[in-house]
Amino acid sequence: FRDEYAQHIDEKRCAAGICKELLRYRITDLCVGCGACLEVCPVNAITGEKKEKHTIDRDVCINCGRCFDTCKFDAIER
Repeated sequence: FRDEYAQHIDEKRCAAGICKELLRYRITDLCVGCGACLEVCPVNAITGEKKEKHTIDRDVCINCGRCFDTCKFDAIER
């Protein structure tokens, strides 16, 4: 667990996805613009046109993870 602990302290990141305060969801270039994440976001933090890469507004995102769980293209990182 030493590596995970160091990651929390040094990188301010939780690879396990447990520490909500450290999560930062990001849509990668694998996004095909299907819109599935757009539909499940409870705070409308995701924008984008159909068939184009979407983006997440981190100021609005509540880190619920619904987009991550919904994406069938593995286009969302945390």
